[in-house]
Amino acid sequence: MAQQMQFPVSKEGEPKVEGLVLSVMDYEERNGILHLATPDQIYSVYARGILQPTSKNKRLAMPFSRVTLNYDPKYSHNMMYLINGSVDQNYWKVGESLEMQTVSSILAALIESYGIDPELYQDLEAFWSLLQQGNSNLALLHACRVVTGILKKTGTIMDVDECVVCRKKTRIAGVSVENGGFVCLEHFDPQIGDLLFSKDDLLKLRGLVKIKPDQLEVLYSFSWDLPFLVFLLDWLVYHNDHHLKSLDFLKTLLPAKKAALSKEKVAK
Repeated sequence: MAQQMQFPVSKEGEPKVEGLVLSVMDYEERNGILHLATPDQIYSVYARGILQPTSKNKRLAMPFSRVTLNYDPKYSHNMMYLINGSVDQNYWKVGESLEMQTVSSILAALIESYGIDPELYQDLEAFWSLLQQGNSNLALLHACRVVTGILKKTGTIMDVDECVVCRKKTRIAGVSVENGGFVCLEHFDPQIGDLLFSKDDLLKLRGLVKIKPDQLEVLYSFSWDLPFLVFLLDWLVYHNDHHLKSLDFLKTLLPAKKAALSKEKVAK
């Protein structure tokens, strides 16, 4: 007999869950499966008729939203059955930018693939919230934190303490995707795709990897942009053998004068 999945309940013990809508998948005719992230778990929620234009629950399937759902816990061992719910916050401005909408879909897909934890949850919602406030610079900081958080989960985070070849801490010139981290000037090798980084980008990358959530203000003074995020995503793809279709599309949206910091581009 299948083991009953432990579903969340409210403080009053009611079958209720609050979380971020990661995606909605078509399921049979006009029905959908919501993938909902809480700080500790990702749940699948069967939403009957939610894709019908007249559905009262249709608003619960909006992307970039934090929602509260009431569900029937007896429907399935591993899936909730949506009864109704409310939209607590819809960060609709994310959808005004094709670039940021694409970034959001990539982050959500990564979280669905690798799992959620409280920091990833906070960073994803911070990304949405800051875009809603019009602060794309800090929003991209939190997008970068989602990616580095997943790199830590998978054990593929870059070594930013010293040159990965000779172990010296001086004259660091860039990053070696092939070798897994910082590389000094003496061992910098563009033939294998090593990337030359500015001092600011080296400090930014080290801070991103090392700084704890309660020290984030240290990173606020840096400029965060799409090419830097694409570099991190390329790193994840390379070291985890994980193809991201949306990443290929995101690269086509990068400003022409800002080439992405990616191994693929350097190799060409």
